Formats: sequence, C-alpha cells, structure tokens
Amino acid sequence: MCIRDRPGLLEHDEVEPCRRHVQPDGRGERSDIHGAVGLHVTTARFHLDVLQQAGLIRRTAGRAGKPGRPRQLYTVTASAEPREAYRQLAVALTEVLATDPGAGPQLAERAGRHWAQMEIPVEDALSWEEGTRRISDLFERIGFAPRVVDDTAERHLELDACPFRDLARAYPQIVCRAHLGLLRGSLDRLGVPGAEHAGLRPFVEPELCVADVPTP
Repeated sequence: MCIRDRPGLLEHDEVEPCRRHVQPDGRGERSDIHGAVGLHVTTARFHLDVLQQAGLIRRTAGRAGKPGRPRQLYTVTASAEPREAYRQLAVALTEVLATDPGAGPQLAERAGRHWAQMEIPVEDALSWEEGTRRISDLFERIGFAPRVVDDTAERHLELDACPFRDLARAYPQIVCRAHLGLLRGSLDRLGVPGAEHAGLRPFVEPELCVADVPTP
C-alpha cells in the first residue's frame, strides 16, 4: 500500500477516530487504540499504517517488559499539528460561508477561481484536448485521483478520492461550489473553450463526484 497512490485512504470515516486516539506522549498502544475506537485489530492496524505513511503519526517499539514481541507505540508527529490547524481553518471558513445561503455559495466559487489563479499560470490558449488533460493533472495533484472518461458530448473526470470528502458531505453547497470554481477558473486560464459550461456533479455515488467538460 502506498498513500501517494491512494490519497483517498486518509478520508475513510474510520481513520480520523484512530488519529484522535493517538497520544502526543507516545504511550498509545495499538491494542488501546483499536479497543477505544471499536475496530478489529487488523482494521485499526491498516488505518494506523495509513496515518504513519502520511506522516501524521510515528510508530516506535516500546521497551519489552516481558518476553515476546515489543509493544507497538504510536505518537503524533510535529508535522501533524499544522495540518490539523489547516483542517480546522477550512472547517471554520466553510461553516461561516454556509450561514449565508445566498452569498455563501457565490463566494465559495469565487474562492475556487482564486485558487485556480494560484495553481494555473497564465499562458497561451491550449487546445481542448491538452487543456482538459492539464485539468486532470491538477486534480490529480490536489488528491482527487481523477479518471478520464469520454463520451460524444463531454469529457468527464470521475473523482473518487476527494481530499475534502467529510467537509463536502456536510456542506456541499460550499465545498463543491469551490471545486466548481477551481474547475471553471482553471479551464478559463488555460483558454479552453466552454469553460463556463463546465459542471460538477457532487456525490453521484457515495464516494464519487464527476466533473463534466463539454466538447467544443
């Protein structure tokens, strides 16, 4: 398993409870964690490995107090604290925008377009084919793990690893609208025709969203 190949693993509903039960002092044992979150030991081990590969926790071998394998201890890494702060900021901003049903979604789309300005440099207009492939590369880099599917009318990016999935489920009118702004703003900056007609269909399946870009 490689977390870089499957970034959506961090968004699994059982991962966050495991992370919360890892102690900063390094005294958290695997057996304590799987018992506290109510998971089978094998399932808890899998999620803890995901967190470790992501650099959010660290595993050490405890000093053996009795014969047998040393205890497996987990502690929060220093890098986890800034990531948690960013997560909390994202939640706070989303919740505030969601309090205004009229302006909130519009501001979220504007934020997504601003995000596109940070991600996509201004350059000569690209062909539809090259521009949409660049969009796929962008969504891959952010962590959506897109799959490109074409039909006669549109190019679809199937996104089944949204790095903001939990927040998007709670506030799709804000988070998904920001992603729509990112999509349209990026297409516009790449000079792809029909950027304003691109769409995003949130949660067409429980773990799947689809971005649609019309053919020229």
